[in-house]
Amino acid sequence: MSQKSSLYRTIEILKDLNDGKKLCITNLAMAYEVSDRTIRRDFELIKELFGDFVSKEGECYQAYQKVLLEEVLNATDLMTLANIVNLFGMTAKESAISSKTQGLIKTSLEVYDFKSRPLENMQNREILKQLEHAIKFNKEIKVIYLNERRKTQRNYHPYKILFVNENFYLVGENVSMNRFEFLRISMIEEIITTKKSFYPHRDINEFITRIQSPFSSYGKNEILVRLRVVKEVRRYFLFKKYLPSQEIKQTYENGDIEIHYRVTNIREVEELIIKWLPHVQIIAPRGLNRRLKKTLNKKMMSLNSKL
Repeated sequence: MSQKSSLYRTIEILKDLNDGKKLCITNLAMAYEVSDRTIRRDFELIKELFGDFVSKEGECYQAYQKVLLEEVLNATDLMTLANIVNLFGMTAKESAISSKTQGLIKTSLEVYDFKSRPLENMQNREILKQLEHAIKFNKEIKVIYLNERRKTQRNYHPYKILFVNENFYLVGENVSMNRFEFLRISMIEEIITTKKSFYPHRDINEFITRIQSPFSSYGKNEILVRLRVVKEVRRYFLFKKYLPSQEIKQTYENGDIEIHYRVTNIREVEELIIKWLPHVQIIAPRGLNRRLKKTLNKKMMSLNSKL
């Protein structure tokens, strides 16, 4: 059987469990042409998403109750699945998503319409397959990268594909420059797989779990940003986390609230603060007010020069 994406594989494993089949790690690894470790990760993901509904005997698993995708997917999950199908150009025939789930996706789209979707046209499926393989097996790759200015090449240790700020990024270590790096997948022109493998660094993996935006900076100490939000707009912050680190710390007597963000780069909160001016006040860190004034002055000067 040819190697399939992790999405296909995980859903197929889930369907087999629902059908009452007894599934063993080694057999699945051989069938899907992946490592035993990869299959174990699949079972860990299934358990994380759907709870503990399987029993384990040695290296084999069997479900003691059925779990239905349709029972656990909310509207956002359905839209995510719909986007995955559309992004990667899957047809209904190719997709491993059950016909019942596809029906629910179609029904949900009659009620919900999510305008915030990935910006890239993710049609280069071959590059995605190469990246997925390199990430799973910790393979060093050569990346031919084309941005607005020029074409570059770097040796790269790929760790994850992230969806951040409506764009897909490859994150990992630029071996050529010895630094952590975000690469827009839509700007990757070619992937060349090498014979070299690498050992993932624990601190890089831990940092990736804390990434909040493409401006997150590896190796930097966290900066505590404290904001006071006026009561007239506080509901927007109470109902939505603008960054994962957002915490409501206190409510003042007049109804204002104090919010904390922990970032590794001030640029992570700059646009958020500018968006909510004049309804937010910067309490800390010192110097952030001055920095934002410079940013706003530059924007105004640029605007005035074009009038």
